[in-house]
Amino acid sequence: MKTFIADIIPRIQRYSQKLDELTKLTNQHWVSLGDIADEKRVFIFRNNNQLLVSINGIVEKGTWEYIGNQSLLLETKNENYLMKNGFLDEDILALKLDSTEVYAFFVNETRHKRN
Repeated sequence: MKTFIADIIPRIQRYSQKLDELTKLTNQHWVSLGDIADEKRVFIFRNNNQLLVSINGIVEKGTWEYIGNQSLLLETKNENYLMKNGFLDEDILALKLDSTEVYAFFVNETRHKRN
């Protein structure tokens, strides 16, 4: 399923909103679709560039920064990632690890009110 979605991202990217429209990204609860059966991983991009990553309710703090060119720098305690905008709207976020074909897919929990 993830492979299918990753294959269609380049075709639907023209419908994506720009990552620099930060109001679409910030203060939303973005639930990661990877390994969702094992754990619930929620990413919250706060306005002060603080990144909260909740894994089954246990929160790790990091930082995020929009660095231009549709790119985000995500810093956590253990890793740093350069991510490119794959797709963004009010409901879906797809970020691509720079220089790879690896995507992270998220759904906006805030808009769908699912817990």
